[in-house]
Amino acid sequence: MDDLATMFSFNNWFGHFSYVLIAISYWLSDIFWLRVVAVVGLSFEILYFWHSGGDLRTGIGWDIIFILINLYQLYRLLKDRLSLRLPEGDRELLRSVLTGLDDSQIARLLNAGKFVDLADGTRLAEENEALERIFFICSGRAGVMIGGREVSHLEKGSFVGEVAFLTDKPATATVIAEGDMRAIAFDSRTLRQFFDKETEVAGLIYRLLGRELANKIKVSNRLLATAEA
Repeated sequence: MDDLATMFSFNNWFGHFSYVLIAISYWLSDIFWLRVVAVVGLSFEILYFWHSGGDLRTGIGWDIIFILINLYQLYRLLKDRLSLRLPEGDRELLRSVLTGLDDSQIARLLNAGKFVDLADGTRLAEENEALERIFFICSGRAGVMIGGREVSHLEKGSFVGEVAFLTDKPATATVIAEGDMRAIAFDSRTLRQFFDKETEVAGLIYRLLGRELANKIKVSNRLLATAEA
């Protein structure tokens, strides 16, 4: 009983709380909050060592080193997040479409491309021709034609050229802007290089492109069947 009472004495609560926080930090997937919780946990561990008595300068010294490392990394992360802000006008669209990515990841993705204004009639893709860029429509609308027949339309939040990008083959349809459009253009080679470095972002984008491709195939098949009937 005396050992149990000692374990849960006031002085030891700093230790229990610090180790709970450090354990929680191991479960966090967001590196920013992982480091925040780790810093708080290590700070309480220093208080625990301080109140425990004895010569614990070695443990306290290493905790201070760990805290300084985490604080430096937090500074870098915070600086990165503050500098990578999403464009205000496109923020909600990007967040809704790219669900699963945080703002800093989306901002880094945007840095791999560039915003472009496209005039009415601009061809974003040409059927059976190589496509070097993939587009994400921010505003406006585009018509999709296969074999000279219009099969569907693309609205904001849609990708253009994902089939060519995923298969590394020529475009399967012609896509033409209907009215003025604003889009993000990604060079295919640059985007692949970005995905090599940002594997978490790449995984989500590939899944998103795959779902969108499947949906477009369903819509196109339905429209073609209706036209033939």
